[in-house]
Amino acid sequence: MSAGNSRRIVVAGLVAGLAIGAAVGATSLTGASSEGPRGARPVVLHVARVLADPGVDLELSAGLFCPRADEEACEVASAVAHVLSDGSKGWTDVAGQADDNGYRFVVPGGLVVEDGISYWLEFGIEGGAAVRFPDGGAATPFRVVTTAGLPEVTWSGAFDLASVRTSDGVVARLGYGDGEGQVGRLGGVGDEQPLGPSSFDVSPDGSIHVADWVHGRLLVLSPRGDYRRGVPLPLRRPVDVAVGAGSELAVTTLGLGATAFELGAEGRVIGRYRVENGVAERIALTPGGPHVWVGPAQWVPVRSRPGVELPATAQSRGLTSAVPGRDGGVALSQDLTRGRVALVWARPDGSRAGAVLRLPAGAQAGVDYFVRGVPDGGAVAAMGLWSEEGEAVALLRFGADGSLARADLIAPPSREMDAVASAVRFRAPDEVLAVYAEERGIRIDRFEVKAR
Repeated sequence: MSAGNSRRIVVAGLVAGLAIGAAVGATSLTGASSEGPRGARPVVLHVARVLADPGVDLELSAGLFCPRADEEACEVASAVAHVLSDGSKGWTDVAGQADDNGYRFVVPGGLVVEDGISYWLEFGIEGGAAVRFPDGGAATPFRVVTTAGLPEVTWSGAFDLASVRTSDGVVARLGYGDGEGQVGRLGGVGDEQPLGPSSFDVSPDGSIHVADWVHGRLLVLSPRGDYRRGVPLPLRRPVDVAVGAGSELAVTTLGLGATAFELGAEGRVIGRYRVENGVAERIALTPGGPHVWVGPAQWVPVRSRPGVELPATAQSRGLTSAVPGRDGGVALSQDLTRGRVALVWARPDGSRAGAVLRLPAGAQAGVDYFVRGVPDGGAVAAMGLWSEEGEAVALLRFGADGSLARADLIAPPSREMDAVASAVRFRAPDEVLAVYAEERGIRIDRFEVKAR
């Protein structure tokens, strides 16, 4: 097994082994407050909540991972969720209840008011300083907005995971190899899956940037899928790529202790930034610079200005639940109870729009690919769905009022990509692109998502 393949499997195994009751694809390691040497303090594992139903109990879960050999140094004496209801004057403490995987906090529905809540977690450590998460505690809590005022809509299309929509065309095909217009691939045997290109992104002009994980480069394709050029990268294993509004680039490596790079359109290095918190898997370019995904609804900034890295504490305190897109717009989604998913996005005028989607019976939400507001005030979203019968990707088109204008299923994308959530991307004005692995290479299909 190659070193690269081994590294990916080790990181994936670490994350899977420390899961704390999260849904598939929604588990992470996130760095906690630390005043001592790097790695000396516990690491908090938490699935952040960003959307909730008002008046309904909200369940949070968290645990700690001790990076030291002496696990007694991470022995938990107390676990508390500090909750602030909008409009109230003080924090309410919700004690955590120990379970097999960590701690469970149940925020009473009476605290979950329509205008939302804020919360942060605190763990008392035997013989040591308390660990806060996020690091800033009451100064930088997680923010939870509610579904109050959002219309509830029901899946309107046919729902059969065994029967999916065909694409509207193939944008590109790239063969496996190390030549121009080819992407690298590492073959797997037994339980090891093959590894192909790690991710891709779409630039504002519709061109496509494919991260060749094996050869440490980007392949730039025209909007029609023609090979334009290769861009060598200053890192060996680019797990994810993001293209900015001016076609500038950002890439990141995978896992704990990852490094993010900010690049010019032609690959010139602008900045190199260590990701000090969590398990990096995705990257986004915003008007304020690169943000790295380190867990569900957990994005951290990695620089203060081009070329200047943020220190660990500043990264942790800048943690946000929904990173703005390259245009500054914000959108997010959250799996709710009773087979429902909430989606929220910003209209062009800055007002909030959204919907609560009731999934078909037996269906559950999986990978959250994206939610993207569009010029008419509505949104396009892609999310994984699964049931006992199989899996697929839902493509959704919403109106500005939250109405569901279209719902289709397409085949799940390639699982050879390290940044799985980057295997399905939006392309303006109304297309979704998805990557599929073939015997001799990959293809990128396009699907129109216009209102019916």
